[in-house]
Amino acid sequence: MPFSVLFVCTGNSCRSPMAEGMLRSMLPAERDDIEVGSAGTAGIDGMPATPEAVEVCLGHGIDISEHSSRGLTRELIDDSDLIFALADHHLATVSEIAPGARTRSYLLSQFADGSEEDVPDPIGAPVEEYERVYRMMDGYLRDSLPRVLMLADRKTAGAGDRPGPGRAETGGAGPGRTETEAA
Repeated sequence: MPFSVLFVCTGNSCRSPMAEGMLRSMLPAERDDIEVGSAGTAGIDGMPATPEAVEVCLGHGIDISEHSSRGLTRELIDDSDLIFALADHHLATVSEIAPGARTRSYLLSQFADGSEEDVPDPIGAPVEEYERVYRMMDGYLRDSLPRVLMLADRKTAGAGDRPGPGRAETGGAGPGRTETEAA
């Protein structure tokens, strides 16, 4: 079973599809054991990525033009090994829907560098704001990639059904986690 990464934002039309495409583009070609997806807390299904998100990603060689939004569900959360929320209220929604997912759910910034910075929502903003959001997420994703690959390797090696980040990977409970939550 592949290692599954899920990005969560509000409408699943800007940030999360961009992040999904970005992470896919960063994965080595031979890593077919990692699935990447995205969803939105607003529960909107079937909408394309915004033209600005598509334009900015294409400018970096990433095609998200076929993206179709989907709402965040308990099933998506349960099927994900690692969940990246793009804002704190998305993380709260994930926890409300599936409290057991807290040990494998992070703000993207938190997983990358321990900060707790939301990725701003560019919806309705000019393309320059989308580019700024792209650059912000690019840095977080590049910082996160080694840990994502390590967690996927642990799952593939049979180190457990759900190798969610915890003490072994972070050297402690992890940002925003108590020792009990991380265990």
